[in-house]
Amino acid sequence: MIKPMATPLYRITEAALRRALLEQLRANAQASDLIIEELGVEQGAARIDVAVAAQRFAGYEIKSDFDTLDRLARQMHAYHRVFDTLTIVTTDAYVAQVAVLLPAWWGIVVGRVAADHGVVLETIRGPSSHPYQDARSLASLMWRDDAYAFALEHLDSGVKSRATRDALYDLIAESVPVEAIKARVRTLLHQRLEIRQQAKPQKLPDASCLTV
Repeated sequence: MIKPMATPLYRITEAALRRALLEQLRANAQASDLIIEELGVEQGAARIDVAVAAQRFAGYEIKSDFDTLDRLARQMHAYHRVFDTLTIVTTDAYVAQVAVLLPAWWGIVVGRVAADHGVVLETIRGPSSHPYQDARSLASLMWRDDAYAFALEHLDSGVKSRATRDALYDLIAESVPVEAIKARVRTLLHQRLEIRQQAKPQKLPDASCLTV
């Protein structure tokens, strides 16, 4: 059983956990890996803090000393339909609670304050793959025009030019293998990030990381 440590002198903010996580992910990333902050899933019904699009889709949800777990219980089901692996990045204040709340295949990472007042991350439990990805949920990560072009490639005559976004997602989910959908979504996310970076270079959060 995972037990919390004694109450720390400093409370850790979301910005501090995010910075430590992004630094760790970028240090270990392959050249083709795509790291995305604030990725909306289920057509915006939920938004995960950090996602990594590689051969597998990995999601990371952050809960700091200043957050609550109220929304996590609702959002995690949306995350399950999209990500191959999921990890909660939290603090000792919540580690015991998330161990009970989340399925056993979620990873658990705990942020703690180092001697230099920086935040270090410790993996308490590594994530495991799970079989719950949903083809429609993955398809809904495409914009409407992207979904239309993708459907045309695979279905041709079965696609109506005025089909709604939802109709296209349904059609793709019914007719295209999940792995093919993942591959196209990964390509589209790369393209979107390149466009965004050209407009505004991505920076690590610069907020104060610790509060007494």
